[in-house]
Amino acid sequence: MKITIIAAVAFLLLVVLVAAVVGGIAGLFGDSNRTDCAAVGSTTTDVAGYDPDQMANAATIVAVGKQMNVPTRGWVIAIATAMQESGLRNLDYGDRDSLGLFQQRPSQGWGTPAQIMTPTYSATQFYQHLLAVPGWQAMSLTNAAQTVQRSGFPDAYARHELAARIIVAAVHNATCSATTGEWTVPTTGHCSSGFGPRDGGFHHGLDIAAPVGTTIVAAGDGQVIDAGPATGYGLWIRIQHPDGTITTYGHNNRNFVHKGQWVVAGQHIAEVGNRGQSTGPHLHFQIEVNSQAIDPVNFYHQNGIELCR
Repeated sequence: MKITIIAAVAFLLLVVLVAAVVGGIAGLFGDSNRTDCAAVGSTTTDVAGYDPDQMANAATIVAVGKQMNVPTRGWVIAIATAMQESGLRNLDYGDRDSLGLFQQRPSQGWGTPAQIMTPTYSATQFYQHLLAVPGWQAMSLTNAAQTVQRSGFPDAYARHELAARIIVAAVHNATCSATTGEWTVPTTGHCSSGFGPRDGGFHHGLDIAAPVGTTIVAAGDGQVIDAGPATGYGLWIRIQHPDGTITTYGHNNRNFVHKGQWVVAGQHIAEVGNRGQSTGPHLHFQIEVNSQAIDPVNFYHQNGIELCR
């Protein structure tokens, strides 16, 4: 009887081991496919030597870290790692098959090329591996990063620590917006003027008040059909989505996309501004379905998202 029990236990342990191997990273760390973070709420602060695209990537890394309840120290390690690996750029090339912000390799089980090229996914992967390192918070930045990355240049991460701290301070307000399916909340702030009659006229969108420089992201995947000066809006962006819906983002301080460009939900496209006929810094957010403006709050509610908090 004793031999039978021992054999059964040994078999069970073998099954668990095989499941862990077959499951790969997902089996070890849980859901490695979470890509439901669109970084918003980070008022853009210029950091010398880094452009808006790099700062947007940094904001995504910090926002994902917050969503995963990673301590601030982990954000600094992640930012410094991405600075060393990619210069905070989402590269579609690298050594051998390395890709993305953290130069992760599909052949080493980090995910598919498409997954790795999604900044939220790659940041999640990095944090999951970091959190699995025993005592990582007590390690030097270099040792913690190297334990995750296994780089051929193990001492290179340390030189980025000061700059990483400065960047984290600049984007520390970044958070993950609510997302469901293809739609994403375009910015953070409070809804200051709704859709409907206003001052003897009709307001065809929703105003979301926020400080100048606050990140604006694409509400969904689509093609930019206009980006630039616009009467009344000062500076705007209009995106046509695959189902024909058009979203408009007005009174922008700066635009970071151009006409004809394809964007994805959650992509940093502009900054909140106070241009044109504006009574204060805010995003004018408008949605058109079949060429008719509709209430953005109702549209988002129908898609399971609370637009105005």
